[in-house]
Amino acid sequence: MDINIISDIRDFKKVQMSWVNLFNSESYSVFQSFEFNYYSWKYELSKNRLNYLCIVVLNDALGVYSILPLYIDRNKVLRFINDDHADFCDFITREKINLSKVFNHLRSEVDFRFISLINVCSKSNAYEYLQDVNIKHKLFKIISEFSLLNIKQGDFPYNVPHYRSHQKHRINKAYKKHKDRQSVIFDFKEHMFPKKDILYLRDSMIENGIREYDFLTVDRLSLIEKMYNSGLVVLHFVKKGNRINACNIMIKSSSDQLMFWIDLYDDLQMINIFSYIVFIKNFSLDRPLCINFGRGRYFYKVSNFAPTFNNLYRIMLFHNKWYMLRFMLLDYIISLLRMIYNQLKKD
Repeated sequence: MDINIISDIRDFKKVQMSWVNLFNSESYSVFQSFEFNYYSWKYELSKNRLNYLCIVVLNDALGVYSILPLYIDRNKVLRFINDDHADFCDFITREKINLSKVFNHLRSEVDFRFISLINVCSKSNAYEYLQDVNIKHKLFKIISEFSLLNIKQGDFPYNVPHYRSHQKHRINKAYKKHKDRQSVIFDFKEHMFPKKDILYLRDSMIENGIREYDFLTVDRLSLIEKMYNSGLVVLHFVKKGNRINACNIMIKSSSDQLMFWIDLYDDLQMINIFSYIVFIKNFSLDRPLCINFGRGRYFYKVSNFAPTFNNLYRIMLFHNKWYMLRFMLLDYIISLLRMIYNQLKKD
């Protein structure tokens, strides 16, 4: 096994063909695609000079067989590229990775405090290989959840077998509230990227206090535009006449597997829920569908759609026991302070 570390964006670009071949060899999420990682680095992460690219490329006699899309942040933490905005993080590989050897190589060649891999699901390469790896100081911690809804072909919500009558009633009520509005799908083959419309909704959400001022920055929008033009993202709009009320930025895994990634909407009551419903209703009429609602156990997901939830993990690797104990203590203190703060807000 030959281990190479890519630290320059020019070398990043050179590995594109090998990356695409590995990505296409298995069923990975869009967040492991070359486009997502390359443009995340180019448009966002590289703007901070304290961030360092640290992509690990493993080679054998047949060429590149594994890629670990990592970088070192300003706090010297080794982590997945753009993990804060990637709902699922993982390595891409065509065979099992000797992570003990990779970890030891990184420790000798790269300056970092510890490794923190977030948004890792239990079926990922990262989870499986790091469970087995002989690294003494490691932690696995549940940090979030993602949710799925399998929908049969038919009339939503009646094509979801586990829905009870009150759930169907709730969905129908939200649908009737805005059923006079038009649902439109934007695909790169038929539509230019509608940047002005997305910016209009973004600014509306910020002005209404729904999102913070740094929501969907220009750099992040550039990343989304590149993904849209690469066919990795589709857009779903809800509108009435010339007024756009909502937009779902959606990850397209296949024709019957989609994920709600980023939602934008105005101040109309229940318009975001309606946008979800009308998309699912229209799409599932002629095909079965698997909807991924992304990260988080939010009330609107549970109460309106009753999906199945699955755990997402944070996996941490430390140089020694002292680093691990220090992190555990700080993590406990932060969790305690957060709990106290939330309790004070309720009171």
